[in-house]
Amino acid sequence: MPKVAADVEPLTQEALERYWTEVADELDLQELLRDGQVRLGEKPGLIEVDAQTTWFHDDFRQHKLDVLTALRNKCGMPMLECKVNPLFVEKNGVLYSPDQKYNAMLERNPAIAGLRKLFPNIDY
Repeated sequence: MPKVAADVEPLTQEALERYWTEVADELDLQELLRDGQVRLGEKPGLIEVDAQTTWFHDDFRQHKLDVLTALRNKCGMPMLECKVNPLFVEKNGVLYSPDQKYNAMLERNPAIAGLRKLFPNIDY
């Protein structure tokens, strides 16, 4: 049951984290929601969730509406919105030439130059 205006406490970071934990328990999403970092957004009525992994980002998208509805009911803010911030970096496939690979390996381990002298017929 939604709270009426007199029952609504101001949404603080502590209250938001408490509601987040309660919603996780109620919706049986403890494993998912513990991976997301929730905080108050820059604008009133906005919360932000930091997605550390692509797994969390993709899975949270499926449950976002349920989580947001439950949070709205708990805090008594029907206009509450949620923004997901992806903090992970997607790796793009980059092709390197054999010389670029060899030079990168050489930077990490200079002893490779000695192996190249021992085995000159191997393509690095």
